[in-house]
Amino acid sequence: MGTAFRAPTLYQRFSQYGVASLRPESARNAELGLRYAQGDSSFSAVAYRNRVTNLISFVDASACSPLQTQGCYANTRAEYKGVTLAASHRLGPVQLRGSLDLQRPRDLDTGKQLARRAKHHGTFGADTVVAGWTLGAEVQASGRRYDYDTVGNTYVLGGYTLVNLYASTRIARDYTLLARVDNLADKDYQLARTYATPGRTLFVGLKWAPQ
Repeated sequence: MGTAFRAPTLYQRFSQYGVASLRPESARNAELGLRYAQGDSSFSAVAYRNRVTNLISFVDASACSPLQTQGCYANTRAEYKGVTLAASHRLGPVQLRGSLDLQRPRDLDTGKQLARRAKHHGTFGADTVVAGWTLGAEVQASGRRYDYDTVGNTYVLGGYTLVNLYASTRIARDYTLLARVDNLADKDYQLARTYATPGRTLFVGLKWAPQ
């Protein structure tokens, strides 16, 4: 069990979208978890409930001052409640892993699903070692979510599935070469209405980790 506190930023209070009287967030969180492992297999389950007072969120212009025609920040009461399941297993030379998060992100003032939060999110991945290279793939999937609006839960942001690939190899005692392709299928999706997300992305890097 634990508590949390977050003060509003200067931008959230004094920008063109700001509200000077915005109150700080406070939260109480409780979790109960179980983990099991044997050999090359493991499994875990975590149930949680997080209640937030004065959650700082962005709201539709109808709840703002007449000058804030594109929306503003506001406080609301919220609750996150759900369970996270995770597992991993080695199948021959391949390491498998996955996780699934099932939650109910709820605005306690309206009874609606919290904006820009999905109820379901999952990941699945697999990797193996070939000729000194670690090669892997992962799938990320998310359920639909809603964006901010006057009525609540009318602007739907569709669910999405992303496929990512990655590879790495040690080229010296302290150096590892990394390569990654995110959003392999160049999926077009949104986490917030009218805000673009990255398409297919290639990343190549060099990691230095002194031994």
